[in-house]
Amino acid sequence: MFYCEQDLLTNLIVLSPSNARKQFRIQIFEEWDWACAYCGKELTCNTATIDHIVPKSKGGHNVKSNMCCCCSSCNREKGSDQLEDWYQIDNDNYCEKRLGKIKTWMDVKSTSFKITSIDSSKPVVANEFTVGWLST
Repeated sequence: MFYCEQDLLTNLIVLSPSNARKQFRIQIFEEWDWACAYCGKELTCNTATIDHIVPKSKGGHNVKSNMCCCCSSCNREKGSDQLEDWYQIDNDNYCEKRLGKIKTWMDVKSTSFKITSIDSSKPVVANEFTVGWLST
């Protein structure tokens, strides 16, 4: 499993683009324990969606720290609203604890990763700036 902001790029080196995107999404779902970040509803691979916490239309990026596991109902309701405008005390699903987790999630800029197995003929991201090859 990869644990860096460059997860999608790292996965693209060793996986097909489709499988890299799928792995990236699954990692986010797992880190949110397959529960909606906003309402806490338990989700499955058929019901989980990804929400950009800061909407792309408002300058949000496609990085893990800006994406959370979300149910389709909350995702539709939030739409392109900013988190602080939509997720307030008057929101039926508001929870101070979940808001704290979302803010903590957004602040984490992890740069470390581990690779459990890899074909030595394939490139791997050695750090944020270089690409290297592992030899066995």
